[in-house]
Amino acid sequence: MNENTRPRIVGHRGAMAHRPENTLESYRYAEELGVAEIELDIRLSADGHVFILHDATIDRVAPVPGSLSGVDVSTLTLEQLRGVDLGEWLGIPTLTEALDATTTSIQIEIKDPRVVPAAAAILNARPQDHGRLQFTSFNHEALVQAKNLCPQIPRGFILGGTTALTEDLDSLFALLEDNGAAFVHLNVDAVRDAAVQELHRRGYLPTLWPLRGPDDVLKALAIGAHAVCADDPAAAKRWIAQVLAATTS
Repeated sequence: MNENTRPRIVGHRGAMAHRPENTLESYRYAEELGVAEIELDIRLSADGHVFILHDATIDRVAPVPGSLSGVDVSTLTLEQLRGVDLGEWLGIPTLTEALDATTTSIQIEIKDPRVVPAAAAILNARPQDHGRLQFTSFNHEALVQAKNLCPQIPRGFILGGTTALTEDLDSLFALLEDNGAAFVHLNVDAVRDAAVQELHRRGYLPTLWPLRGPDDVLKALAIGAHAVCADDPAAAKRWIAQVLAATTS
């Protein structure tokens, strides 16, 4: 094993093991740690703004959700969302703010397909950022929408812990042909050798998530992962260095 096999590190929601997730501070610290990419999640507010939040409610991420507990965030205006404290006095950013605050590559995960037209409008007006962006989603139709509205931004299809698609290759590749994804983001539990081999053969770039320790690094290296996504980028760097040192000694 050599340094050329070292996968890119993607900071999951920034550096969420160290800072409140999906905040500008989390992205700043992820860049400080030297990530190659940042992953973030976009949604649409009730008044049409593209904001960043993983969940459909604020309950898990806001220390004191208050009267907004259990409320679907898609029903809230940007002003209401601005009032949410995610901890350490950090708030919910917009996609535009995240783009302005970062220089690294970004995976923009579409959590709600309704956000795609508004997100595409933002990105189409920012050609200077196109080379560092990638749309991702579990939702096939969201990626088809992104392909049609913002074709210059590459796409990544996320596969969860189920092996339904990695064991049904005809269905998998039919979806990939339709949504035009160049990247396939594999959950560690969905990896199947036949699927990985066929992905490489057809020119797709597999990535692995989540990276939780040295065993996952070994799996990433075994499948030739282009990148790995980790909650803790600092630990990910240590695990990768540890495994590469052990396999090259």
